[in-house]
Amino acid sequence: MYNTEEKTVDREFIIENAKRLIPIKSISPESGGEGESKRADEICKILEELGHPDYKRYEITDKNGAVRPSVILKVGNREKTLWIISHIDTVPVGEIDLWKHKPFEATVEGNRIYGRGSSDDGQAVLLSMLLLKNLEREKLKYNLGLAFVADEEVGSKYGISFLLEKEIFGKNDLFLVPDAGTEDGLEIEIAEKSILWIKFKITGKQYHASMPSEAINANRETMKFILELDKMLHERYAETSEIFDPPYSTFEPTKHEKNVDNVNTIPGVEIQYMDCRILPKYDLDFVMDDIDNLIKDFHKKSSARVSYSLFQKEQAPMPTDENSPVVKELKAALRKVKGKEPRVVGIGGGTCAAFFRRKGMDAAVWSTTVKEVAHQPDEYCIIDHILQDQAVIEEMIYSR
Repeated sequence: MYNTEEKTVDREFIIENAKRLIPIKSISPESGGEGESKRADEICKILEELGHPDYKRYEITDKNGAVRPSVILKVGNREKTLWIISHIDTVPVGEIDLWKHKPFEATVEGNRIYGRGSSDDGQAVLLSMLLLKNLEREKLKYNLGLAFVADEEVGSKYGISFLLEKEIFGKNDLFLVPDAGTEDGLEIEIAEKSILWIKFKITGKQYHASMPSEAINANRETMKFILELDKMLHERYAETSEIFDPPYSTFEPTKHEKNVDNVNTIPGVEIQYMDCRILPKYDLDFVMDDIDNLIKDFHKKSSARVSYSLFQKEQAPMPTDENSPVVKELKAALRKVKGKEPRVVGIGGGTCAAFFRRKGMDAAVWSTTVKEVAHQPDEYCIIDHILQDQAVIEEMIYSR
């Protein structure tokens, strides 16, 4: 059994590695960062310290000229592998004044570790390392596979999508993605929404603010257009599916780029982004047709011109079968460890699991975690959640 002394050692191990990893900024170049190389370097050092120098590092250079590394390790000689997929990139800090803790410092307060990326997806990275530290190789029912992947936060083109071209993963392997969950640890995500990220450019005519009749105010026209678009999308794609939380499609205006520098100039160009998470029953090509038609109608009544580019477009794949081996094994482990009945759900989309599903590989997204902290100021993970998830996964990989 897992005794108090072992738990103390494991807790210290988690904290020590959090303090090594969280200070390393691992933000995508598309979000203003340098990528994951330095964090991947540190992960490789930790794997070597744990006695596993036989990892493989896969690298690809992105469109910005940055090297995007992922690290793969497989331990064991069994027929099948249980893969733990964690991503090593993080989102930017956001508004720094909203943070009470330093974002790039692992601050430990009681059972919490604060810092950007501590939850998303540092918790999964730390879990993977803990599993490796305590691995009993002779008892393995499945090989233990660890994938530390790049680029999840901005589309996974240079991460799991790239890795799936390398024939690393077996068709009959089991894939577990600890990148979403609940505090009771009983929700297993088997379905995701489609993702549509759009960058809109609204072009008007810049002029002095005292002479609005000579201008085409791109700011005002952007607000009109986005509100019309928001109304149309919510009305046309209004159906619900109770497996998802929330059970409806979401269409949210998010990032807005800087326009003019001074108050007394009417802006001639505005850049506005939208993040859409759409129920998988809807075809994204039809959504784009509706957006195109709305733009044509808008041009009939506005002197501003609207154009767009797609930042991300991912049609949701078919859900993971609830009777697939990974879901059945995870359910059985949860019943044994937690003594309660797990439930299957769908989420808003955006994890590595979707890429496996598109390849016909069943993947489950699961962890014990606080839902509201990812991407937030003062992001944190809970140490006990990592220890609880360790017990569940060990129930899956060992022959008892």
